[in-house]
Amino acid sequence: MPPGAGLTMGLAAGVAAALAAAGEAFGPAPAAPPAPRWGALYLELVPGDESLATDIELVYEGYLLHYRESRAVALAADDLETRLLAGDCFYARGVRGVAARGDAAGVGLLSRLMAACSYLRAAGAPFAADDALWAYTTAGLAAQHAGDDPAEVAALFDAVEAGFAASGPDAVRAAVVAAAARLTLSDAAPLWRELDAVAGR
Repeated sequence: MPPGAGLTMGLAAGVAAALAAAGEAFGPAPAAPPAPRWGALYLELVPGDESLATDIELVYEGYLLHYRESRAVALAADDLETRLLAGDCFYARGVRGVAARGDAAGVGLLSRLMAACSYLRAAGAPFAADDALWAYTTAGLAAQHAGDDPAEVAALFDAVEAGFAASGPDAVRAAVVAAAARLTLSDAAPLWRELDAVAGR
């Protein structure tokens, strides 16, 4: 099933509105609203929690502006200063939403994710490594809400940095797969689907 399939119209509309509001200072929103990505996975894992799913999408948009291609704002490729500023704005909005729920562990996990992605970008890792970490982190948020120890969920990021330095990109996926198997999820199938899709890229 492709990302976004089967989502409620409420999530898609909510994400589009949140992205447009965060990006309006940086340029017009696209004519076609962007499809949710990791928020869609979260909603499969935790049905009904559209608020956190939207916050995940805001953080992801911040990441896209910093390292890839924005879904929400059309900026020139060489306008690096605006891209960084916009990315920080989206990231801050998403994290603020998570913090407003009193979810300090969620804020911590997303912070570890962004730090790990920054490390992988500096190391020249393939984007598939980032995507695997995004899939894991999204599921990790669900697992923490189910009672998993936040320190154990976040331990993956230490293993990723050590493994990539020693063995390269394959070590990232191996570490993610091992850690994903330990997460407490009522239905882990959506996570494994995403990890399989990432592996095929």
